[in-house]
Amino acid sequence: MKKLLWILGTVVSCVLYAFLVGALLIVGNIILSMVTHSEIQSMNQDLFNVVMLSGWVVLTILSIWMWKRWNAKCHACKRWNALKLLKTEILKQEKISVLVELKQRNLNREVTGTQDQYIPGKRKTYQDTYQCKYCGNLEIRTHTEDSASV
Repeated sequence: MKKLLWILGTVVSCVLYAFLVGALLIVGNIILSMVTHSEIQSMNQDLFNVVMLSGWVVLTILSIWMWKRWNAKCHACKRWNALKLLKTEILKQEKISVLVELKQRNLNREVTGTQDQYIPGKRKTYQDTYQCKYCGNLEIRTHTEDSASV
């Protein structure tokens, strides 16, 4: 849920950036036409696209960087990017069925259709132990991974 909210925040910031850049380019165009005493010219679309794309890329990279720092936040001292992985242990391993999509191909190796099928797999539950670089607090997190055994 937190990751979804973070992605939503990134999208909202990109949309706000688009409105801000668009407004600044329009106002700049109006001011330029007033200074040069000429008619308002159409916006240079290539410049607009480059500025928008580069801004979105920077905002997305910044958001990913902030997510990684926030995800390594110590809950005791509240500092970001403070946790360091000490060890990872396998808590349990169980056999499961994993749903995979099989592609059906013709003699020319072109995909003609797909079929869903359950195959044997494993679910591993890991326990990660982190330690804060600043206050020494230990945090334990668990996560699971599913993999096909084929």
